[in-house]
Amino acid sequence: MQIRNAAGEVIGAVGVTGDSEERDEELAAHGIHAIGLKTDEDCAALGRRSGIRLTDR
Repeated sequence: MQIRNAAGEVIGAVGVTGDSEERDEELAAHGIHAIGLKTDEDCAALGRRSGIRLTDR
């Protein structure tokens, strides 16, 4: 899962494994949020407002 700063820029990534895919993603997002950063999902609206596409989904 990509890690983004407040401006939506990718600054790193984190991976979690050991449980279901859904649970792994939930735990990765929790860790990202715990240190005050954002995920792609958190920044999805930023791209729509500025016309910039942040993900290839």
